[in-house]
Amino acid sequence: MNRTTWRSALAFVLTAAALATFPAMGMAEQVLDGKIVALVNKATFEVVVPKPAKDSLSYEKPLPLDLLPYAERKDKYYSIGTAFAIAPDRFVSADHVMSLGQKSLFKEYFLRDKEGNVYAVDKIYKYSDRKDFVLFSLKEGKASSFLKVNTHPKLNETVYAVGNALGEGIVIRDGLYTSDTPEDEDGEWKWMRFSAAASPGNSGGPLLDKEGQVVGVVLRKSANENLNIALPIAEVVNAKENLATVHKKLKYFIDNMDMTKMDTLKAELTLPKSYQELNRQLIDTVNPFSAKLLQSLLAENRDTIFPNGKGSAILFQKNLTAHFPNLIVQGDDGNWGLYSPKETSRSELGTNGYLVYGTLGNSFYMSLKKPDDLPLESLYKDSKAFMDLVLKGVSVTRQIGPEKVKVTSLGKADTEYTHRDSYGRKWLVRSWPLEYSDERIVAFSLPVPGGCISMMRRGQSGLVEDGHTLDLKVLADFVYVSYYGNLKQWREFLAAKEYLPELFSTIDIDFAYDKFFRYTSKRVSLSYTPDVMHITERSDLKLNLGFFPEKGKTVWDVISVCPGDDKSTNTCFLVNRNRRPPEELSDAYRGDWENLVNARMPYNKVSFFQDKMTTIAMPYTRGIDLKKLDSANVLYDVVHLKDGNVEQKDMEKEIDRFAEGVKVYEEIR
Repeated sequence: MNRTTWRSALAFVLTAAALATFPAMGMAEQVLDGKIVALVNKATFEVVVPKPAKDSLSYEKPLPLDLLPYAERKDKYYSIGTAFAIAPDRFVSADHVMSLGQKSLFKEYFLRDKEGNVYAVDKIYKYSDRKDFVLFSLKEGKASSFLKVNTHPKLNETVYAVGNALGEGIVIRDGLYTSDTPEDEDGEWKWMRFSAAASPGNSGGPLLDKEGQVVGVVLRKSANENLNIALPIAEVVNAKENLATVHKKLKYFIDNMDMTKMDTLKAELTLPKSYQELNRQLIDTVNPFSAKLLQSLLAENRDTIFPNGKGSAILFQKNLTAHFPNLIVQGDDGNWGLYSPKETSRSELGTNGYLVYGTLGNSFYMSLKKPDDLPLESLYKDSKAFMDLVLKGVSVTRQIGPEKVKVTSLGKADTEYTHRDSYGRKWLVRSWPLEYSDERIVAFSLPVPGGCISMMRRGQSGLVEDGHTLDLKVLADFVYVSYYGNLKQWREFLAAKEYLPELFSTIDIDFAYDKFFRYTSKRVSLSYTPDVMHITERSDLKLNLGFFPEKGKTVWDVISVCPGDDKSTNTCFLVNRNRRPPEELSDAYRGDWENLVNARMPYNKVSFFQDKMTTIAMPYTRGIDLKKLDSANVLYDVVHLKDGNVEQKDMEKEIDRFAEGVKVYEEIR
């Protein structure tokens, strides 16, 4: 499946044709008879789509359209390729020019002749995605002239590539028909290779012999040599009438896994059909097949994909923490771990707001902390406000001639819904159209205290709707982030109940500044008052969520509660849930567990100074039969960190006072 990234651009010629003349060039001017050139000019057409009437985007300044050539600036259409007539009511072009089988913001395709007359594509009579051609008629339009075909061209003879080169008018360029290349899959036919120059916009145009007869359909450049590729016209002529053939070899993979799934879709659809009817039927044929391919990939590898299989054991054992979204990825050793972009950037958004972002795989990841003057609810409910902040921190531009103009707003998303992942987290899914380029931007945003984390992609409209969005729904299950913020941010976050993960319905967090703080879940509770640690709007709280097996299923739950004195300091307490490591893990994991069970260093309640902080830790054993510790599967610890070098007696006193407010409900089993 072809997928694009956040910063990728659509390979799409967005320029118009200069229609004053259709000049012949090079040997074509010397060899092709003038009557043949005149015939070619009449029988060759531009493929065009109407420029969008609507532009949802806002820019930092008016678009400098005066930088565009006059013809392009005034044209009501985008010129995207070439077509030609082989009969008064039969026209040929490349399938990829017509974008059949893809959802598009461009709903209708047209041909434009050399006088500037425009005709809508009507019925499709022959179609092959594998051979990359389409044969069709026009609404209320016929060709006054058409090209004859030659189904038996000779090697090493002169040929002429005709097309709408670079969107600037039909040109004719000469070269040689040099060789044939079997198609890759099973050699069912041979591609023609030729040396005549071809440029973007040439696709779908005719390849002519010296008599002006069509020998091929120009398709693409050769990947590694200065030779271009055409489909022999015989493949079009000999194809069955009134039949569309679909033959797609699809390969599916997900960014965080090394496994792939490949299969070939073969289908036949009856014709004739209108462009819109065939396009809809192709979409309805291909998309379910692609979705099924993804489900097969996941089903066939279910036993080894996180959270299943031995490769998940290490991640089950770790106390995970991440303020920036991390992706759970399968490493080269088969173990699953947390990964983040190698490089991230940070942009300030004003009034304490900021954006941290980076790219990992095919997705753009970011952590957004909202400005203080923007209500959290507005960030979640107002898609325009959300994306305006993103665009303030990340540069997205539109190319106008030689100049790039910064986009300041995409407006309100035209698609919005909530996706619940496997762990009950609620992702806000929003998609924005970029009408001028037939692209979309989609964002999956997970609310967190003070803002949100997001995954984003950009690409051709249909690929975003039916490809990228499907990928991101899968990846949502593999995104990890801690829930962190100061108490003021937590208060606003907890009030937005409709956006909270389902887990939070089992957790109660309550506090009053300078009075008390309480955290209660079915597993553990803790509470303290200001004589133990400050409780102000600047005090912070971090919940580290983890994954672990319980009662035959994988649970996503809080494994560490960390209330802090102030967001600007390291002073805090932690209550951590620890799980007995399975036998397959290394001695390092079992050694740490034994130290906890036996209250050995660092859990021996002896403080130590390191990294400008003093730390003290101890196992939580209140109410536990100490004789059962050796067989325990779950055990909690309490940790206290404090800035500076603090005396042992003071650290011991403070951790004891905090531990008095801790109660564990979970059986140690």
